[in-house]
Amino acid sequence: MQYQFIEQVDAKEHDAFVSKHELCNLLQSSSWGLVKENWKHTIVGVKYQNQLVASCMILIKPLPLGFSMFYIPRGPVLDFSNTALVAFLMKELKRYARKYRCLFITFDQAVHCNDYIIKEANDNHYEHIDAMIQMLQDQGAVFKGFTKRIDDTIQPRYHANVYARDDFNATLSKGCRKALQTVQKKMIEVLRYHMDGVEDFSRCMHRTEERKNIHLRDQENFQRLMEIYCEDAVIFLARLPLRKLYEDTKQRYEQNERDLAKCPENAKKKRFTLEELHASLSREVKELQENLERDGDIAVVSGALCVKFGPTAEILYAGMDERYKRYMAPYASFYSCMTWSFEKGCRWSNMGGIEGSLKGGLTKFKANYNPTINEFIGEFDLPVYKSLYALSQWAMKQRKKALQKK
Repeated sequence: MQYQFIEQVDAKEHDAFVSKHELCNLLQSSSWGLVKENWKHTIVGVKYQNQLVASCMILIKPLPLGFSMFYIPRGPVLDFSNTALVAFLMKELKRYARKYRCLFITFDQAVHCNDYIIKEANDNHYEHIDAMIQMLQDQGAVFKGFTKRIDDTIQPRYHANVYARDDFNATLSKGCRKALQTVQKKMIEVLRYHMDGVEDFSRCMHRTEERKNIHLRDQENFQRLMEIYCEDAVIFLARLPLRKLYEDTKQRYEQNERDLAKCPENAKKKRFTLEELHASLSREVKELQENLERDGDIAVVSGALCVKFGPTAEILYAGMDERYKRYMAPYASFYSCMTWSFEKGCRWSNMGGIEGSLKGGLTKFKANYNPTINEFIGEFDLPVYKSLYALSQWAMKQRKKALQKK
């Protein structure tokens, strides 16, 4: 069988191949290389009888002393059951990488070793995937194991993914449906934006950074995403009409005062109910007045950014203003991304990574949408210069430890 290694695959040809492949993933779109502006990128592939049978978008990161590393996010894209094709690609990748003085190639193909509903988590039986791992190891790849922590690998190994189905709304948890009702009750509007929503979305993300004491992405990054993916990228923002809500709540408060004034002293049960409502409305009016003075007539309280590629969609970023947590707006932001994705014909809408333990607040929130847990096979390294590979791994571990101590 005569394979041909292609050092410069046309971006459109690559995208057409990947978008129709069962291993389709946004991170293997040609445009993802443009998003990662701090990395160089290239696209290589394999042709058989002038037809593309394997392709991969490679990110290239400079390392000290003129060396580099290759990273193939959620790739390569090919039929991994074709051992001859895999062997040919691995051999050619190593040859090609030497042109860049690449020490090693990290890849994490979009192959699942487990898929299960979060409520029916299995015992992680990996026997069916052992043959693929062994085959890659025979080609010199180093398997990094079935990791559990979200930050053990470049891309999280566990993802919460919602698949399109006719009864999607019926699969939502009771808590999720109640939260969406709260959003409606509080008159929150969830609207779709593109470039015109970047600034407000960036503010939401900044609030999330403050809440979690972490550093995420800046406004420039979100703007670049929207520019690159054009109509395949969308921002949903939840807008709380503070002025309208304040005026409505104040009217209810004033009516309650009138009802309380008319209520006979001996109508103890009714009076108790009115007094409780008076205390609640009094607190709410005061809070809304403070929020109104600080944030103006309309407050953007949550947002989510989603990107479509082929028949797939990824909710890449989501943020919220902690001060408005009780309004449940993030439930509506995620829901809007999913319904938009499904209307666009996507097979699934991925909410992103979670911990392998399936515990924690992030997992608890995402569980409300009854997602399927996609457990990916994980990361491999393909050493190019074997003598330097072990040293480079030691140096990277030392750097990671140093950063964790800061």
